[in-house]
Amino acid sequence: MNRIVSLVCALGLMLGASASASAAGDKPAAAKGGEMAGPSTAVTAEILDAVASEIERAMGQMRIPGEPPPYLISHKLTEIEVNDVVASLGATTWKRDRHFVLIEARVQVGDYALDNSNFVIANAEGTDGTAQYVLPMEATPRIARRAAWLVTDAAYKEALEQFRAKRDTRRATGAFGQDRPSYSKQPPLVREESVPVPALEPLSRLEEIAQAASAVFRDVANIRDSRVAFTSFIERRWYINSEGTSAHDTRRVSGVIISATSQAEDGQELSHYFSRYGHTLTDLPSRDTLVREARELGRELNALHAAPVVSNYTGPVLFEGAGAAGMVRHTLAPHLGGTPLPEGLSADEAKQFGGALAGRVGLRVTSPLLSLVDDPTAQEVKIGGKTRALIGGYALDDEGVPAQRVEVIDDGTLEALLTTRTPSKAGETSNGHARRTTAGGVFHGSATNLFVTGKRGLAPAQLKRRLLAEARDQGLDYALVIRRFDDPAVSATPELTMRELLHLYTTTDKQMPPATMIAHRVYLDGREELVRGVQLRSTPIRAWRDVIAVGRAPSVFNFLASADHHLVQRLNGVVNGEVPSSGIESAVITPDLLFKELDVVANLSGQREPALVPPPKAQ
Repeated sequence: MNRIVSLVCALGLMLGASASASAAGDKPAAAKGGEMAGPSTAVTAEILDAVASEIERAMGQMRIPGEPPPYLISHKLTEIEVNDVVASLGATTWKRDRHFVLIEARVQVGDYALDNSNFVIANAEGTDGTAQYVLPMEATPRIARRAAWLVTDAAYKEALEQFRAKRDTRRATGAFGQDRPSYSKQPPLVREESVPVPALEPLSRLEEIAQAASAVFRDVANIRDSRVAFTSFIERRWYINSEGTSAHDTRRVSGVIISATSQAEDGQELSHYFSRYGHTLTDLPSRDTLVREARELGRELNALHAAPVVSNYTGPVLFEGAGAAGMVRHTLAPHLGGTPLPEGLSADEAKQFGGALAGRVGLRVTSPLLSLVDDPTAQEVKIGGKTRALIGGYALDDEGVPAQRVEVIDDGTLEALLTTRTPSKAGETSNGHARRTTAGGVFHGSATNLFVTGKRGLAPAQLKRRLLAEARDQGLDYALVIRRFDDPAVSATPELTMRELLHLYTTTDKQMPPATMIAHRVYLDGREELVRGVQLRSTPIRAWRDVIAVGRAPSVFNFLASADHHLVQRLNGVVNGEVPSSGIESAVITPDLLFKELDVVANLSGQREPALVPPPKAQ
């Protein structure tokens, strides 16, 4: 886990007042819609040369007697421009624009065969050979070089501590002589040309749309809290390392979330949300469409308010639209990474790491109906004659390795996993999927634009008939359709106290996916009934072998994937109601999915006494 190094004092008078000004993050007004963003004015060629020269100096001079020197030093500079706005009941509740630059150093000691990485020190998980600092917007090459010197020094000292602990642990456990190196070699990459992207939408434009859509909830009964939030950001990244890599990439995302909460008649907390992400505002629904979506969300939340709680259930489950994407996201995608389990993880942490498919390349892992491809080079997809943006695309991963299209599963057989520069059973080299840090200071191979395709796809009516036929064969009176999962990074609210949230965290099986938000019973005569409290039990990877039918038309679901567990996201809550603009830009493209048999339990968490007095009526 990266840590922010407190370096302002060390930089001293050299930074002067500019450090506080940069921390405030004030930036010029964004260009009007349709214009392209200009090149960075904060991270210039002179700044990059200064950082590169400091890496070279550290490689030649950074030594502690009796300790191994660094064999690899990597620096990443990240410049972020972001506009955020939140509105509730037609009024703006929060807005800001930010512009800042982060410099991060990653130091590895030892050698490629055995280094400090991928090891967790008990009770010191943050000691991982990395350090990070907010670089002043007005930084000169001299300031940048001094900042690079300080973060490199801090990262090196951490790397030594981590290396000693890893070496001592291996000696104590007899684990020396493992057959895989700690890190793979990578040819240097030079790709320094700027990547043009559209300029940010003006904050005032986002604010007007948010106000209009949020005003809908003034007239919706049984709503406790509601908001409409926009984010729009540009993320520029530069990678420089001692192997000779100097590469640049830029990502551009805009997103909107409509969220509201209510309380069922038995006191259970209810939430519902709508989200869309794209490259720019033009990829998102129009103002009028968002107003209609807000009305529909209010209608569905009121229906949930009176809906019955589901009974415990074992039987066929059909996942439609966002529900299918959520099933892929929460129960399959976490296992597609090929990064080996970090040494030193606790048993509970190891369960949450994923990796259930490690060592299974060449074996059948899903239904033969399914094939999966992860393609970070894709920027869009055409479905039904319409083009949909995909936000998971990138040119370089977080280790500066070029993105690669990977065929993961072919007709149910695992062909490859998503790898980084940390060798594993899945592969000795990276296929460009280092996307998020994990415990031990390494990057986890992660899905980006994940395409799920199926053979013999059925039309919606045919798929429903197949669902009911399966329920009938199993002697059931109804089947279940799941259409949306909860996303606590979006929907978490302060409705529950910290004590209640901690109780929820400690008593909930962390192998279960998030609760569902929209689900229906489908009776054998075709009638549908909205139900609430639908919680899938822990869904092992082998459940994917029992997909018995797929839909014909795929759905696209863009989202920002958090590295935190969904229960941790509930604990943290949603800051100021804003759209999360941190996380891994991701997309899932999948048809509807019919599973032969899954276990469902009733989720009654979040129950509390209802308000003593009815809500005030809108004026």
